[in-house]
Amino acid sequence: MTNILALFDLDGTLARGGVWEGFLKYYLKHKKKRVWILVFWVTHSALWLLSLCKLYSGEKCRVKWMEDLSGIFKGASREEVRDIFHWVADNYLFESLRSDVVEILHQHKQSGHIVIIVSATFNELLEVIGQKLSVSNVIGTKLEMIDGRYTGKAIYPLCFGENKVRLLKEFIERTGLEIDSSASFAYSDSIFDIPLLKLVGNPVATYPSEHLRQFAEYKGWRILP
Repeated sequence: MTNILALFDLDGTLARGGVWEGFLKYYLKHKKKRVWILVFWVTHSALWLLSLCKLYSGEKCRVKWMEDLSGIFKGASREEVRDIFHWVADNYLFESLRSDVVEILHQHKQSGHIVIIVSATFNELLEVIGQKLSVSNVIGTKLEMIDGRYTGKAIYPLCFGENKVRLLKEFIERTGLEIDSSASFAYSDSIFDIPLLKLVGNPVATYPSEHLRQFAEYKGWRILP
């Protein structure tokens, strides 16, 4: 029996904004790691500006942003990070979910499709989001842990760009699913998710960036809204 997938990106697609804002909000509210946050913000805002000026790769900028953000958890225990993820989910992410896209997700579930959230966001946070949305399958960036403590490093490959496809294919192989790619769906806002969108027969540019909207119009893809 073949299965139909419904793949959803998180940041900018299921939710408005970026998850990193939720982490910064947590640490500022709880008056923790303020110097770390300041240094992160200054250095990575500079990279973002360089990418806007075409002086630095936009893809590399986003990968480094998520990779370096993992450093905020250095030395924390699993329980401490779990509590942070639940706080970020409750006080930031759930408030920023797009109700129309979430409704589409639930429609896929009702149709018997296999829903998977595929995001550069940390895998452990996606599991919290998945519980809220009754989605058991998530694929994200994993955090390294040694002797019960997070090292502040992400495990390669980060779930971004071409690696989303790589990690999705590994998931499909590991679970032994038979997939009908031509009948499957994928939803994303980002130009960097074109490899994922091309993988299915029903790609949907969802609240797309300007570049993805232009590409979707050229390809004749569905665009929401």
